[in-house]
Amino acid sequence: MKQESIKLKGIGASPGIAIGEVFLIDRGRIKVTQRPLLRPEEIELEVARLRGAVSQALSELKAIKNKIPDEILGQSSIIDAHLLILNDPLLIERTISFIRQEKVNAEWALVMALREIERAFSNIEDEYLRNRFQDVQHVVDRILGILTGTRPADPAAIPNQAIVVAHDLSPADTIQMRPNRVLALLTNMGSRTSHTAIVARSLGIPAVVGLEKITDLVSSGSFVIVDGLEGLVIIEPTQEEIARYEGLRDEFERFRLEIVRAAHLPAETLDGHQIKVKANIELLEEVPVILEHGAEGVGLFRTEFLYLNRSTPPGEEELYQVYREVVERLAPFPVTIRTLDIGGDKLARGIHHPRETNPALGLRSIRLCLKEPEIFRSQLRAILRASLYGRLRIMFPMVSGLQELLEAKALLAEVIEELRSEGINIPSIPIGAMIEVPTAVAIADILAQEVDFFSIGTNDLIQYSLAIDRVNEHVAHLYEPLHPGILRMIKQVTEVGHEAGIEVGMCGEMAGELLYVPLLLGLGLDELSMNALSIPRVKKLIRCLKVSECQELAREILKLATPEAIKELLLQRLPKILPESFADLLEKVAA
Repeated sequence: MKQESIKLKGIGASPGIAIGEVFLIDRGRIKVTQRPLLRPEEIELEVARLRGAVSQALSELKAIKNKIPDEILGQSSIIDAHLLILNDPLLIERTISFIRQEKVNAEWALVMALREIERAFSNIEDEYLRNRFQDVQHVVDRILGILTGTRPADPAAIPNQAIVVAHDLSPADTIQMRPNRVLALLTNMGSRTSHTAIVARSLGIPAVVGLEKITDLVSSGSFVIVDGLEGLVIIEPTQEEIARYEGLRDEFERFRLEIVRAAHLPAETLDGHQIKVKANIELLEEVPVILEHGAEGVGLFRTEFLYLNRSTPPGEEELYQVYREVVERLAPFPVTIRTLDIGGDKLARGIHHPRETNPALGLRSIRLCLKEPEIFRSQLRAILRASLYGRLRIMFPMVSGLQELLEAKALLAEVIEELRSEGINIPSIPIGAMIEVPTAVAIADILAQEVDFFSIGTNDLIQYSLAIDRVNEHVAHLYEPLHPGILRMIKQVTEVGHEAGIEVGMCGEMAGELLYVPLLLGLGLDELSMNALSIPRVKKLIRCLKVSECQELAREILKLATPEAIKELLLQRLPKILPESFADLLEKVAA
């Protein structure tokens, strides 16, 4: 009798269902041992070995970049990021320092440098930025592979219709894979925000990451089912499971085609009310993905990544080239660039950060930019120069009072005049403020007189309003978007914004949650900005709603006293106003 199948739960990083045989690339990290250097002449030989390996790694990545097909050329910036890491003094020079000071072999010194960097990244709260450490790890793995002669299987050797399994996949590996050859990707490591996950989504390859021990449980030729929607892998499935998932695969493909076909239709309700649905992005390579999924522009372009993992801040020219390319690629849609939100849990080595007892409440975001005007000025110049190539908006984060906003606007005005004196005719650019702290809500009517739009950042607004650290396991369960106080704040901001004649949007995670969309429409929001994968579903849902019904729902909800009562009412009322195709999604939310 055949044994029962094995089920593994991971993170669904790219949606889709695949059924097929495994191709195992590698089983784990390269084993490195410490070798003491007993003779002085060995030290410089190890330094030379390291430099040679770095040079070879650079050549390999450049060759991979040159072979990227035109349809995913936007992903080349990921390879550029790895090339920058290879040239980063923190990694390479620190490794050389360990070789000379500790008198150890290049491999061991490289691992020592990596551990030092990992400790710095582990203190970052933001998941996306914390996971950028994986890019450093991938670069180190490539150098270690060259130093030790331990290289994983060549992606070009992957057989047709294979499900690729690895301990981890670097973006350089993933970018060489093709949807017509690779059915799915499975890794022990990774998260939804890793570069590998981003590349998999852009290529349309189903992926499940964070499986921890998948490489120990399968071999090349093992038969598996991959459910990228649920983050589930079934090893050696039964015939019944195969038949079930073949049906689900066909159903998902029909659903995907229906959603994507409709993704480019306007987000207009049944009673003629149009909502702008935009995307939140961090990287240039995300642009093709958000356009394919029907984004009507970028509601939040986070700019911090360019400042991290480097010893000096990026220069104006480097920033300008990135901003210009994003604006050009999105044209004619608008791009909202959030100015630098460094500080708190996101520390850049090239910017001075004082030691603080509570960094989340300290010198961060707009406060830090005003304290470091030259760094701020450089970014503003780059943004303004890029505005000549498309529709662009500037948004100041973490505004807590009028004075901060006035000072930021004054510096912006100075930079505009400076550029115009240089012969660069800067157009009029909309200016916005993020509403992320309770005081900004309280004085929203005052702030509204100074800006062209508001964007509500619910992630921080909820955290600061409820006094909750959302990554603290002891209180994370209290992080509640449906708290009556939060909903009343959203209502207050939309009302005073509209009274002042400005648009009010939302760019926090709450904006992409299907359960909340009817409520957010009822509260009066003009724009919702979210991750790319949520856009088609949210737009389809909006086209099934009536604003009049959403407003009535919001009025009832604002009378309730607890999040539990609000969620219960949502789950009771929504089936009456939503199409049946969303019923299963509501069941998952309720669970």
